[in-house]
Amino acid sequence: MKKFLIYATLSTFLLSPFQVLAEPASSSPASAPPAVTAPSAILIDAKSGKVLFERNADEKRFPASTTKIMTGLLAVEHGKLEEVVTIGTNPPLVERGSSQIYLIPDEQLTFEQLLYALMLESANDAAVAIAEHVSGSVEAFADLMNKRARELKAYNTNFVNPNGLHKDNHYTTARDLALIAQHAMTLPKFREVVKTVKYTIPATNKQDTRDYITNSNKLIWKTYDKYRYEHATGIKTGYTVKSKHCLVGGALKGDMELISVVLGAEGQYMYTDTMALFEYGFANYKNVSMLKKDQIVTTVTLKDAEEKINLTAAEDFHILLKNTEEEKVVTKISTRDNIVKPVKKGEALGSISFFLNDQELKKVALLSSMELSLPPAKKASNWWLWLIPAFLLYRTVVTISKLRKRRLKKRSCIIRR
Repeated sequence: MKKFLIYATLSTFLLSPFQVLAEPASSSPASAPPAVTAPSAILIDAKSGKVLFERNADEKRFPASTTKIMTGLLAVEHGKLEEVVTIGTNPPLVERGSSQIYLIPDEQLTFEQLLYALMLESANDAAVAIAEHVSGSVEAFADLMNKRARELKAYNTNFVNPNGLHKDNHYTTARDLALIAQHAMTLPKFREVVKTVKYTIPATNKQDTRDYITNSNKLIWKTYDKYRYEHATGIKTGYTVKSKHCLVGGALKGDMELISVVLGAEGQYMYTDTMALFEYGFANYKNVSMLKKDQIVTTVTLKDAEEKINLTAAEDFHILLKNTEEEKVVTKISTRDNIVKPVKKGEALGSISFFLNDQELKKVALLSSMELSLPPAKKASNWWLWLIPAFLLYRTVVTISKLRKRRLKKRSCIIRR
């Protein structure tokens, strides 16, 4: 049975623990929705996956080269960067005029070089080479892509190739792409690659140096700043006639990281849409520290004792909240009834729960900050153990006394005679 001890708003609870970790990006029209023109879009918090804005996010659409986010993700998870890849016969046979680095059969490159060509130059032939190297064939790699999509809860996605060249049954959604990108950005090598502006592939056994490898994502460009976004971290552009312009973007400001997806945009509106999403997120949301690990949350008194124990938080807890939501969060603290000794240090004796609009955000265990042992037991009196030796001593004394009396009596009788 649990006893509720506290029910309070965050503005009054413990005062000090709730430290704002990130300030809003600006004080501009705070609550106004972002001016997005694309028919399908979403903005999420990269850490928690919380959706900050969405429009037709579950509508199935053609992803074009944003497909390569999954290809790059699997390349990092399954490939060895230093491994030398010998190009097969398929990579040159990609759609004529599409993005490629014109790989030649039997040409040798490292797996890492193919990864940069894939994510920066959006090379469709590099995508095929990676697929064949990892899974043996494009078809087997597509199966791997779909399996990984399901693992990442991207349930409305179906991939049939590693590059995104149009197929009617090759589709995804803005929400699914956000989930895939969210995981991809947890991989250090993937993050490094998608934020790289230019890359050079040294001369191979078949071709001269390729010094033109340039990231197609203008959000991260340094010299051309029309669409540059200072907080951008990547991630991938895409375009086909049927998909129109697509962009999966990443941005990091302070400790807040966002991921955006724009699908079906007209022309360069994919950039302005993406920047509008980021500005909306940074302006309207902030990370709030609710609890620090080992922070004292409350104190309990032991049953039938005057001793008290401080209860501390078992873990950190911080959450991304809308600026208007922080004051609406309430907390409940509950502790175990009738706490008695012994109590171990670190033993869970209660919990603190955080709620927003009656929905539980998090429950954190509260642990004993100290150890309390039972008092040492009083030694039982063993006086009765002395009865036996005392009795034996008494009997011995009595017996000796009797023997002496007999001897004296006997001696007295002899003398009289």
